[in-house]
Amino acid sequence: MKEVSVDMWSGFTAVSKELFPNAKIIYDRFHVMAIINDELNKLRKLMGVHEKGLPHLLWKNKEDLKDEQKQQLEVILKEHSCLGIFWEMKEEIRQIYQSSRTFRGAERKLEKRNIISK
Repeated sequence: MKEVSVDMWSGFTAVSKELFPNAKIIYDRFHVMAIINDELNKLRKLMGVHEKGLPHLLWKNKEDLKDEQKQQLEVILKEHSCLGIFWEMKEEIRQIYQSSRTFRGAERKLEKRNIISK
């Protein structure tokens, strides 16, 4: 076993390390993206950005936004560049999760984009 995907609960990590000592522990996409979305929302609140419906727009996948929503989000993210940078990073990480079949493949993509360093 090379890789084990687990929830972020420490119990799963501990058991996985015990059962598969040589495997890389990988946190599952759902929980990683949930944390990223929560942090994005915290940043939005910290910046005092309270446009109606914005949390929903920030959480949606880029390709799932309707044209009107894309325009609305674009205006807000240009106005609040820090929020825009974080949202773009969220979308990059989501795309990496969708397009990577292995941990190493995802790691290389994250390193290439300077999201993580070795």
